[in-house]
Amino acid sequence: MIRPVLGAIAVAALAWAQTAPAQEAGERFRDCPECPEMAVVPGGSFIMGSPAWEGAHREHETPARRIRIDRRLAVGVHEVTFAEWDACVAGGGCGGYSPSAPWGRGRQPVVHVSWLDAKAYVEWLSRRTGRDYRLPTEAEWEYAARAGTAGPYHTGSRLGPDRANYSGGGTKPAGSYPPNAFGLHDMPGKVWEWVEACWNPSHAGAPADGSARLSGDCNWRVLRGGSWLNGPESLRSATRFRTSSEERAYYINGFRVALTLGP
Repeated sequence: MIRPVLGAIAVAALAWAQTAPAQEAGERFRDCPECPEMAVVPGGSFIMGSPAWEGAHREHETPARRIRIDRRLAVGVHEVTFAEWDACVAGGGCGGYSPSAPWGRGRQPVVHVSWLDAKAYVEWLSRRTGRDYRLPTEAEWEYAARAGTAGPYHTGSRLGPDRANYSGGGTKPAGSYPPNAFGLHDMPGKVWEWVEACWNPSHAGAPADGSARLSGDCNWRVLRGGSWLNGPESLRSATRFRTSSEERAYYINGFRVALTLGP
């Protein structure tokens, strides 16, 4: 039987992956030198959505529901950067698309990318590493953003400008603000983050295990977290936004990646 021969890049990726740390909660790893850094988040449950008393609460954040994340999950420590996106383009992926960079490339979060662009990146990353990278589901994103908290923000009832990138001025490089309790930076602010979800006007009927919600209006996709252009009310952990899957919005749309490690 003739076996397919792995290319040099794939072999290098597999060799790099073998040096990654043990993938237990709290650990960080990379599957290749140009891959996003990942953090393993602990399993658990949380209340997804917001109560009516929460400031800036919206009806599409209801009903608040308990969701349990039992699978072993890794989430990008940062939003995907221009350096990581440019590696995809150099590697023949991402449709060759090179978005403009109003605040520089390198460790700045990639902006001006659509949901379809984000999907192209995770497809390339999966080929590059031999692992099934993807966008986080909407529930996984909120679970990771809350990091064990239940208030409007992971910092409590208030989010100060020393803790997130918001209210104008453009994006700041990865690592400019402190991480949350799961070791994840910039879940609120900097750029709106695409997730694996079709738009639904409420959380009614959402999977209780936090898996992707792929029914509803799939011409519209969900974004989370707010951006550098928004005020703090749009950076709440429960805030949801929608736009077309093809929309490369005004320098505010980006994403981070996720990886299921096992049950």
